[in-house]
Parts: sequence; structure tokens; C-alpha cells
Amino acid sequence: MRIFSWNVNGLRTTLKDVAACHTSASNYFCQVLNADIVCFQEAKIQEEKLEKWIACVDGYHSHWAFSREKKGYSGVVTYVKEALSPLDAKADWLGENSSAEDLCNEGRLMCTDHGSFVLLNVYVPNSGDGDKGRPRLDFKMRYLKALEQTCDDLVRSGKHIVIVGDFNVAHKDIDVHSRWKVEEIYSLEEREWLDGFLSRYIDLYRHFHPDEKNIFSVWDQKSDARTRNEGLRIDYAICNEGFLTEVLETDIVKMQKQWSDHAAVVVTLKEQPNLPPHPAPALSSCNMKRFIADPRQKKLTALFNKCPNRQVTTIVSDKIVEGLPLKPYFH
Repeated sequence: MRIFSWNVNGLRTTLKDVAACHTSASNYFCQVLNADIVCFQEAKIQEEKLEKWIACVDGYHSHWAFSREKKGYSGVVTYVKEALSPLDAKADWLGENSSAEDLCNEGRLMCTDHGSFVLLNVYVPNSGDGDKGRPRLDFKMRYLKALEQTCDDLVRSGKHIVIVGDFNVAHKDIDVHSRWKVEEIYSLEEREWLDGFLSRYIDLYRHFHPDEKNIFSVWDQKSDARTRNEGLRIDYAICNEGFLTEVLETDIVKMQKQWSDHAAVVVTLKEQPNLPPHPAPALSSCNMKRFIADPRQKKLTALFNKCPNRQVTTIVSDKIVEGLPLKPYFH
């Protein structure tokens, strides 16, 4: 199973260019990326302006978290192959902190439950310019702590987790160009939080490439920094320790620079989730009323997985349990 994660800094333009270059977005997702799940950050699409051609990519269901605080800002979306439709999907779900409206109002998190693991597609807030006192540092730290609690709660409940997205902070000096030091770019609070988080969860790229240098995921476009490879690694794929044995590889892939200032992160898992037939989540694009008239969405069977009836195998902590009923985690 391949999970593809990319901060596109505006999805409409990027997807339009992708479709023009590769016949269709569906062809790009399936044939070029060979992706079962595609996660985008910084979609920057208002809910009321979401168009059918973006929401309903052939062969995939999309699941959106929109910014309600500021229109055309932030936003994440997770596309999943129809045959692998998740058990549940929640936008801006931060567990017990979901009642903290200011944390859950900017379209920064999409959680999808895939049975054997929960996928968190996240766009972490930027703390702001250090020269201007980092005006959003307090908000960012509150968000990171709430995200960490959500991850801890999921793992304690018996779920495995995979987190992908833009964390807006580099971890160590190896993750920034040699002209900088990481402490020059990010605050002590941000770095200490990431140190603590990655002492308990696995930075998958560093796990598979522990000593790789000069591998970055974002570059300043205004100064054409990519041509000199003067960048930072702030885009991550992370999992809990118990799920590490299910991960085959994680790579950072440079994309066309005219499409985004970020590279993509690709995670390859050993197996696809083995799920019984079930309804698509309420948040799935196939359940968006304004798009149901689309012929591709008319058939009732489109709302269900195409998996044959079979005994379910799911992972709980580090043990494989045969025949355990799968239920959505979120409620």
C-alpha cells in the first residue's frame, strides 16, 4: 500500500496542471504515483467553492477539512481508492480538544480510520516570523500538544497510527541546509516538542535513512533556493513503534517546482487493510449531496467497498487478532 503526502500550496491550480500533463488527476494518482491514498496539505479551497472535478476523482473518494476561520486558507484533503474506503473520517478531530474551537477551525487535520491503522493528514500552524516575535507560537504549541494527546489516545485505545504532513519545524541540523542551524530558524519550544514527540514515535524517513544529508522537503521559491538545494525537511511521515514492522519504506520525492515549493513524502506499507464491506464515511465525497447526481456516484454499490466477504484480520497493539469485528474509532 502506498501513501503519498504533499503540501501543494493551492490544490486547484496544481490539480489542473497535473490533469493537463497526465490526461486526468485519476491517471496521475493511480498510474503515475501508484498511490492508494493521496494526502494534500494547504488545499486552500473554500467548502462552498469545491468543484466536482476536484472532489470526485475517478476511482477515489475524497475527505476534506476546510478552514472555517479564514476562507481560502489552509485545508487538507485525503483521497482514498474507492475499494479501500476508510471505516470513518473526521475533520479537525483532536479528541478531547475538539471542543477547542480555535484549534479546530482552520482545516488542519483529516483523520481516516483504515482498520489496522488511523491515518492523520495534518498541516501544523506556522509560528510566524522570528523577527516579528513569532505571533502564532502559542497557538502552534497548543495545537501540537493537542495533536500529541490525540495520537496518544489513539494508541492507548489499541489503534496504530500513521501521521503525514507539514509540521512546520525541522528536527535537527541534518534536516536543514548547512548554511543554517536549526536553532536559528525555530524556537526552543518547537524543537523541544518535536524532540519529545520523536522520542516516542518514529520519524520514518530518518528510520530508513538515518545518515542521509542534504535531503529536504521545502525550499524558498523567491530566491530559487531549490537550484542550490538550500532547504529544510519539515514534511514528515511518522508512526507509533508498534506499527513500524508494517512499513516497508519511506522516501522524499521532489516534485515539479512550478507545482509547489514542497517535495512529497511517500510511505509504502506491506499490505493493504483487509476490511469487510461497509458504507463510506459521511464525509466522503460520494456522500456530498451536490455531487450525487454525477453518474459516477449514482450506484448504491459505489457507497460500499468492493472487498469480498471474508474473515477480518486487524492489528491491535503488536498482535494480529483473527476475526475481530472492526468498528470506527471516532464517535
